Amino acid sequence: MKKMIKIESRSFAALVRSYKKSLNMLAVLQHICQENEVALSMLPDEVCELINLAPAEIEKQCLSGRLRFAEEENGTKHYSIVDIINLKDSIDWKVINKQIESLSFEEEE
Repeated sequence: MKKMIKIESRSFAALVRSYKKSLNMLAVLQHICQENEVALSMLPDEVCELINLAPAEIEKQCLSGRLRFAEEENGTKHYSIVDIINLKDSIDWKVINKQIESLSFEEEE
């Protein structure tokens, strides 16, 4: 049986709008950085603070290939913003999936 979620159309529209707004903001940010020849990257401590991970977990994610460093400058690694976004999404997905599962119901045929 399929599990379903029932959502009001206005709430769904708001979700879609937020999603599209996020994509547009990222596209604008990428364009600005490309035009100004600025790398979209962050330092390890910034990554830890932004996505609330311990430095050891950041290193583990690097070893697994989920977080690649974009560049190394004077021995300091800078991580790709795209990898950071994907890692944060992966972490959040587990929590979101549990919440959705608790709200879903089985479809009656």
